[in-house]
Amino acid sequence: MKIRNYLLALLLSGGVSLPAMSQQRIAFISDAHIQNIVDYPELVRSMEVQVQSTRLFNENYYALIAALEDAAKRGISLVVLPGDLTDNGQFVNQEKVKEILEGYQERFGMKFFVTTGNHDPVRPFGMQNEEHDFLRSDGSRTVQENRCAGYVDEMQCYAAFGFYPQPEYLYWETPFTSYRYEDYSYQEALREGALEKREYTLCDSLKAIDASYLVEPVEGLWLLAIDGGVYLPGPVKNGVQTYEGSSVGYNNVLKYKEFILPWVRKVASEAKIRNKILVAYSHYPLADFNDGASELVRKAWGSKKFDLHRVPSEEVSEAFLEAGIRLHVAGHMHVNDTGVKRGKNGKCLYNIQVPSIATCIPAYKILTAEDDMHFEVETVLVDSVPGFDRLFGLYEKEYEYDMRAGKKPVWSKEALASKDYAEFCDWQFRDLVRVRFIPKDLPEAVREDMIDKTGAQLMAEITGEEPEEWETDWKGYDLILDLYRLRYADKLALRWIPEKRMQEYRMLFDAVRYSAVNDELIIHLREIADIFECFLNGEPSGHFRIDLEKDRITGE
Repeated sequence: MKIRNYLLALLLSGGVSLPAMSQQRIAFISDAHIQNIVDYPELVRSMEVQVQSTRLFNENYYALIAALEDAAKRGISLVVLPGDLTDNGQFVNQEKVKEILEGYQERFGMKFFVTTGNHDPVRPFGMQNEEHDFLRSDGSRTVQENRCAGYVDEMQCYAAFGFYPQPEYLYWETPFTSYRYEDYSYQEALREGALEKREYTLCDSLKAIDASYLVEPVEGLWLLAIDGGVYLPGPVKNGVQTYEGSSVGYNNVLKYKEFILPWVRKVASEAKIRNKILVAYSHYPLADFNDGASELVRKAWGSKKFDLHRVPSEEVSEAFLEAGIRLHVAGHMHVNDTGVKRGKNGKCLYNIQVPSIATCIPAYKILTAEDDMHFEVETVLVDSVPGFDRLFGLYEKEYEYDMRAGKKPVWSKEALASKDYAEFCDWQFRDLVRVRFIPKDLPEAVREDMIDKTGAQLMAEITGEEPEEWETDWKGYDLILDLYRLRYADKLALRWIPEKRMQEYRMLFDAVRYSAVNDELIIHLREIADIFECFLNGEPSGHFRIDLEKDRITGE
């Protein structure tokens, strides 16, 4: 230890030059939301409920395997899973995730690092959860109850995946540890990393656990896992304290986890001093994820649309940027996006949103850290998924069961002809937009006067006559669907939007912006045009580079 201290002193004094950093590749796979349908087929959910959810419940099990297989083939050994690994933290699902990850550890030497999400844990001390629409073999449905894990059980289950120190880690700490980097020992980390030492006072006398940690898995790379979940207390029911969910993420952290920001500031400062590559991640976004459309959406459709309550406040983003966080990776929103927050100090925070592998468009990210200032990000589409169609026969029975019962299914049977997983996810997404987003998000005038009109008819509403040169037969529904596709998938969505249709969208948008007509439908069309353009022209989010030294992002 004396030799290590001596060398550290020489490094910090400039007496020894630091070696060049080696490139590090990290896969980020987010929001898998799996259910253990392989060992427990009774956990298969209906297509009816899948198309009304922002995530699949069944096929994403196979998508997780496919993503891990792809990362393994690429020789990636570091994998971060930033929350919502399971449907709702059910024990049966949590144990299956552990089994899967341990298998890849053994086969490929992969190292996994997880953090908490708003679905795992769904409540801080666990809960008994009743859910509906589990499929029987004849296509009928049933209800099941499952016990969901809280912080203690989840952290113990995933202990080897970052939540606790491991013998092979070069360094590990939490906001509550007291040792210094140069004095680090595994045994001391075990003592100070115990659960009882990671408690904090949430409010009044209520205690909670924070799962944040810093780990150095390989020389020169620091992974900073920030637990952005705050579960505020609700009313006491039947003598039991209840808690709210944590979906607003970082917006509650500054007030209720006051210890996080000073710790983050210390870590960022030490990373710079010690010449470490610092990559921060959380389940929750640290910058706006709506490509500049948030205020437009708020004015047009209200503050409860497009997850505006989950957008971190300017105060939150500024605070973490000021503390030294320049690069942050998040999940939660199921969107493919890059958010850039320019701070008062002139520097930028880059928030990389990892899309969910459980919805449209399923993908994961590969972050290549070239050094502490230069990063490359690649978005990998998860389309080839062995087993994604394994349940199609059961869905056929569900469809037939409902038809015999005189109940028209809400989902599109064409989904069962999908050639790959990405196409299946798109069919689920089309139905999701139709049965949930349009009825809940859009103003009545849009729902009643626009959805069923053809593009040519919409142009006629603006100009007084239908265009003769238009060849496509898209309707207002397609325009709204494509807006949501762009919102969730960014430019990855262009694979589903024909270029001819996009050209006609542009013609429609130009016409509505210059139109002197100001009836309700035209006003809403202008709003849709502006929001659509924001999502179409956001920061690069597919394959791009981030240069923290020059503070710029380039790519596509």
